[in-house]
Amino acid sequence: MTRIKSITLLFSGAMLLSGAQPLAATPQYFITFGDSYSQTGFDISGTKPNDANPLGNPDLPGWTTSGGLNWIGFLVSESNASTVYSYNLASGGATTDAELIAPWSPEVLSFIDQTSLFSQTLAPKPTWAPWTGDNTLAGVWMGVNDVGNSFWLEDREALIVKVLGRYFEQLQILYDAGVRNFLLLGVPPTEKSPLMLENGEESNKMLAATIEQYNDLISSSMESFKSKNSGVTSWIVDTAPAFNEAIDNPTRYGAPDATCYNEDGTSCLWFNNYHPGIAIHKLVAAEVAEAVGLPWFS
Repeated sequence: MTRIKSITLLFSGAMLLSGAQPLAATPQYFITFGDSYSQTGFDISGTKPNDANPLGNPDLPGWTTSGGLNWIGFLVSESNASTVYSYNLASGGATTDAELIAPWSPEVLSFIDQTSLFSQTLAPKPTWAPWTGDNTLAGVWMGVNDVGNSFWLEDREALIVKVLGRYFEQLQILYDAGVRNFLLLGVPPTEKSPLMLENGEESNKMLAATIEQYNDLISSSMESFKSKNSGVTSWIVDTAPAFNEAIDNPTRYGAPDATCYNEDGTSCLWFNNYHPGIAIHKLVAAEVAEAVGLPWFS
């Protein structure tokens, strides 16, 4: 078999400052988990989210792979219905379980590692984050690296089933700590990224099929999860429409075509050959805001 390019993800994004809008006094909480599509460089031991900077640290837009704000930054600084504090534990390059699908480096925090960090820091509801089940939304955007680092393997279908089992074990940990509101984002059509297009049609059919399986398992597993756990409210957001809107209409979003990339985050749809730029992140944020709505987003 021809060797397929795998993805190795840890990128430095340009840090662009933008002013935070005035916010209300009583916050809602947005606790997020994910990979480089979600990372903002948040250090939970550093400055905590506040009215001036809902990311806490670094300053808006954070350390992202979009060239500016990513979907989380848009949600807490532009699409927020009131004050929304972001506790973002996402780690660039993350997979769900590093023992099942290895990330690019052992230093990357997997979803399991991120959940462990949550359990150590946020689960006790510290004085600096007195969240409750009512005012907190847990957001998870995992899978880009799970599928990107496995889609060519012969046992990929069984492997993805195991991965989603571990994924929902992490949601159970969040539930047991008191989380009741869950936002899950599906894997986008990364076969349309400049990196994966280079692999050719046959490779991308396998990738698309693996993405479909992953996303189907998110939906079916959530139904099972809700049947076992009372009081759960959930939203599953399909990210494909946001990506396809930009990819199908690149000039509408300031790009000359659907495959160019530039770290300014605005002159092309892609920040680099695998990470979407600002326009796609804004479209994803709009999809989430419409789906979830009040009291977090508008």
